[in-house]
Amino acid sequence: MPLLNDMPLERTNQIFRHPIHQDGVGALVRLITALRQCRSAEDFYDFQQDLLARVLEVQEHRAGCRRVAKLLRQGKAVPADAPELRSTDSATSPETWDLEADVCERVDRQLRSVADGLAWRVFSYDRRVIIALSRNQHPGPMVGKKGLAAEREFVTDWWHDERRFVLLHDLTSCLTIGDATSFKEIGNDYEAYLHEIKSDPNRTVSRQLRRQRMAEEAIRSGGPLPGDLPGRLVPLDIAYKTHLDLLSTAFDLAHDRGVQGMKVPGGRALVATDIVRGYELWSERELIDRTAVEHLQTVKRARILDVGHLVYARSDDLVARSPTMPPWSIYPLSPALCARLITDYAMYFVTMSSEPLLAALDDVGLAAEWVLPRDQETVRPDEVVLRAHRGTRTIELRWAEMQRRLLLEMADLPMWAEGAAQLMDRNDSGRHPWQSFTEEWKVWA
Repeated sequence: MPLLNDMPLERTNQIFRHPIHQDGVGALVRLITALRQCRSAEDFYDFQQDLLARVLEVQEHRAGCRRVAKLLRQGKAVPADAPELRSTDSATSPETWDLEADVCERVDRQLRSVADGLAWRVFSYDRRVIIALSRNQHPGPMVGKKGLAAEREFVTDWWHDERRFVLLHDLTSCLTIGDATSFKEIGNDYEAYLHEIKSDPNRTVSRQLRRQRMAEEAIRSGGPLPGDLPGRLVPLDIAYKTHLDLLSTAFDLAHDRGVQGMKVPGGRALVATDIVRGYELWSERELIDRTAVEHLQTVKRARILDVGHLVYARSDDLVARSPTMPPWSIYPLSPALCARLITDYAMYFVTMSSEPLLAALDDVGLAAEWVLPRDQETVRPDEVVLRAHRGTRTIELRWAEMQRRLLLEMADLPMWAEGAAQLMDRNDSGRHPWQSFTEEWKVWA
């Protein structure tokens, strides 16, 4: 399904007005609230079972809608076993069924983003685990998947026999290596074990097992990460710090005003938009214009207008698209606001200048050069934004790291620069390190 910004405006509005999409907001609020209340293995097991049932229901409805649309295009009638259409549009039009299928695709990703929140929670918000176990292609929908019954049975058997919670990886969008992780409680802590689950126990896939072993070794001892994109996990002894408290403040104000801009330390400008409130106050065109004006004013207040190369990242339509990005469901915001971010009824974007970033690196003794072309409109996640040097050592900052940490997570810039300096001093970091900071759980928990 294309990104919302690539769709015609009327198509986007049809998706946002669809009953399935609108009903999903309340469901997400309840799910995020329930996730934050989970304390025991039984809580997590019950939560996952409920979430799994919702995901399978949405996926099954989507598959049914796509089948009906295909039959209608072949000149056939709506079959008697067609799913119940939630839209009030014509049931004999294939476009009606296409729309409902597209809405289900979005709602499926929205639910999976809550499952991602579950994964971050049970792994104690350890980003290294998420990075290491996200290095495969996602297998796609669970409905109709060969082996689903075996995976569900594995989860329930471990619970009934051992009272051990098993996280089902396919339910998430961020875990793609291994089929499941079982958690064994050891006092107040736990041990995690990766599992490959096969409906035929005599069938093994050596490539999958090799990737699983590489992921485990990467987490344990800093070995190379599996997958085509090179890199290593490098833990740093620097506490993680962000300015996400400003995001909460901005949205509190936007809930009344529609749009709110704030400057963020480190040469950044934040603009938060409560789209529901904005549509109550203004027309769609006026909301867009007011957001643009607020952005310009905030960039001026941040003193980065016409200073260096400005880059920005938006929050909208990112749900379950980037496996290593913390899901909105764990952001330190209210469940209602997290649900609006997930469903794109609220959005924010952060703009940053290259100059404060280069200056922060210079402050910690690193020479750096900005390499991203100014006239480039789109940036790939693995594209290099800047290179930093100390002596003969060089490390590179990719767009994915900048988009995630410095923009959407609003990580503290001096902290991040100090982390880059520590990376430079380590011989085991390689050219493309994935650094992790200490006490990150305090940001998300």
